[in-house]
Amino acid sequence: MREEGKSIDEAINIAGETRFLPVVLTSITAICGLIPIAMNPNPQIAPLAIVLIGGLISSTILSRIVTPVMYKLIPPQMDEKI
Repeated sequence: MREEGKSIDEAINIAGETRFLPVVLTSITAICGLIPIAMNPNPQIAPLAIVLIGGLISSTILSRIVTPVMYKLIPPQMDEKI
């Protein structure tokens, strides 16, 4: 979008709206698949599933916040076409 001439703020907003739903749906699918494993009484398997669920939740939230902030702080250099 930056190559199309959009400002950095506009590109971040459009990309955030476009990519939000696929990221959330993928995370929810994985979390729903891990819930039965997390509820398993086996003490070797359940903690791993709980940690994975926590990681998926935190990475989903952070990807919505950290990625746009880092993109704005360190924008990629636009190559000038000759």
